[in-house]
Amino acid sequence: MSTQYATIYTRTGLDDILAAATLSTALASKGVKTYVEFVPQVIKNPVKIVRSYAIGIAASQNVSIYSSIGFQLIPEKGLGVVVKYDDAGKSEILMSLSETYTLTQVVLEYVQTLNVSIDPPEQLIKDIISLTAGKPAEASKIGKALAKAIKIGYSSPDFVNALYAYFLQVLRTKSYKLSPEIAERAAKYDEALKLVDELLKSDNLLSYGPLRVAVISRSFEKPLIRDNYRLLKPLVNDILFRLCKENGVGMAVLETDLGHTLKICLGSRRISFVNIISSLPKELSSELNVTLKGNHVLIAFKDPSKSSLDAILSIADSIATGLAPLLTTSPKTQ
Repeated sequence: MSTQYATIYTRTGLDDILAAATLSTALASKGVKTYVEFVPQVIKNPVKIVRSYAIGIAASQNVSIYSSIGFQLIPEKGLGVVVKYDDAGKSEILMSLSETYTLTQVVLEYVQTLNVSIDPPEQLIKDIISLTAGKPAEASKIGKALAKAIKIGYSSPDFVNALYAYFLQVLRTKSYKLSPEIAERAAKYDEALKLVDELLKSDNLLSYGPLRVAVISRSFEKPLIRDNYRLLKPLVNDILFRLCKENGVGMAVLETDLGHTLKICLGSRRISFVNIISSLPKELSSELNVTLKGNHVLIAFKDPSKSSLDAILSIADSIATGLAPLLTTSPKTQ
């Protein structure tokens, strides 16, 4: 009898990885060998999914799905759905699950239709629900460590694969214990938090009038940042949030694989997206991508080769100069 194979596409969040491990465990019990493809949280390049499983991934401009089964979550409605895609990419809902808050729960319900029962440790499921809901304080000690570990290692393919292997072991042994690798990653997160505190209390930030700007780059002159870039990079949003609470506007320059970008948090009622746009250097308006999501603005050069640290700092200077008069007279929204 020939071996059956299946591919599971999933993102790299904790819930997504556990859901993939759950589905893989169920399929293995039916004699199916699985391969897992981890898809970036933000999908920039086209992905084509055919005769596979898609966890937390829906058809979109960059994603096409054919002859596959999809697992999706609508958290604001507490709704999970299992979707079947035909060979033309048309979808139909196979299962609709109320009071469902994780993709793992969706997969657990689905595998029962395969006459397979997967029984994860109860505390693991509770932790994933708490962490998915953005309530890490309600998680167990192990759950808190998982949250820290995935945050500090989110961009590491090796760690994502290690976390997947960890969940497979937990499901197989039903023993929910902290592994040495996760404990080590969690400790690095705690180390990074201490660096953030030191960063915000020191002269390692750039000052533009009333604004302080964090620079997380290996090209920056400050040793604290240059030498700890890999630890500080995953916490850039934490830094941005704290600056936003302090000043009404948070600004952070971040070195990425595509050059340097500028992230801005708008926390003042009198500072708007329009103010940001009007403060940009007019001669660069056609060269920049400027996006708004919630109260966060991301500015990047369309051509990554132009996104040097000096170029982005020049933009930060221009924006800070334009916002300064508004900040000196506007109250902050905490």
